[in-house]
Amino acid sequence: MTLSEYDQLKNHIIYYLGLHEDHSSLLTVLKEFYKDDIDSPRRYEKIKTIRELLHLLEIRYVLSEANLTPLKEICYRASDNHLLQRVLDYEQLSASKGKDNNCYYDLKNDQTYQTTTTGHHYGNISDHKKNRINQIIIEEIGSYWRNLARNLRVQEQIIDEIESKYKAISEKASKLLEFYETRADPQRGFYVLCNALEKSRRKDISKSIQEVMLMNI
Repeated sequence: MTLSEYDQLKNHIIYYLGLHEDHSSLLTVLKEFYKDDIDSPRRYEKIKTIRELLHLLEIRYVLSEANLTPLKEICYRASDNHLLQRVLDYEQLSASKGKDNNCYYDLKNDQTYQTTTTGHHYGNISDHKKNRINQIIIEEIGSYWRNLARNLRVQEQIIDEIESKYKAISEKASKLLEFYETRADPQRGFYVLCNALEKSRRKDISKSIQEVMLMNI
């Protein structure tokens, strides 16, 4: 049976991380990071390898061919830039094949358009999907926007300027995302944003925007 490109990528990562000099500690860190997704003390204790962890994340719909965020997280925490680049290359290849293009119906012109934002900090996604992601963050981040800003490594001076210039939290969150967009890596921007949300104790928002990334909108 021929493995899909996604399965080949996953097996490649599993193999090389199995050779990691501190595999046990890495697995412990990853299990703790995904503890809420594992959502079972018994399953948590039974996970003895990264392969088993990835399998469970797939069962929980956290990891999939359309959402490689956990693979990037694992490569990042393993400090393995080679493996991380393999994941990013796969994403680019998938995007070039049209896997991430999105169609929507335009009522005004009564036509179906296909729009893709190339080089955006969330990757090659439609404007509609990008706006939906931003909307979720703006509406739900609340007072955690400052934590998010710090975890996105925004300078305190910029945070203070946003704080003093805008009154509504929604405006502050919106300006933060605008600022982040001008500086984020087009390939890793979405992954960094999800990671920053989780560090800001808003894993719920991170999950929500990852679900949007999987939607055909």
